[in-house]
Parts: sequence; structure tokens; C-alpha cells
Amino acid sequence: MRRLTGVIVSDKMKKTRVVEVTHMKKHPKYLRYYKVSQRFKAHDEN
Repeated sequence: MRRLTGVIVSDKMKKTRVVEVTHMKKHPKYLRYYKVSQRFKAHDEN
């Protein structure tokens, strides 16, 4: 299993947290880096 590091952006659901993972991606034509972020839902018993 792959382990990702992110920031919790929402904890309004009972046992679920929304985590945003950001990484840098290189543009194929302009060769500059830009941020790409994804949001994942994670289970949390506490």
C-alpha cells in the first residue's frame, strides 16, 4: 500500500476526514512545474 502525506481540510463528517494531497507536476510543453492536488476521504475512529 502506498503511503501519502497530506493536510486535513475537513472534519465535518462523523468518522471521516477529507485529506488534500498536493504534489508538483511538470508541464510537457512549457517545462514549468505547477501544483496538482487531490482530495481523499480517510476513515478515523476517534
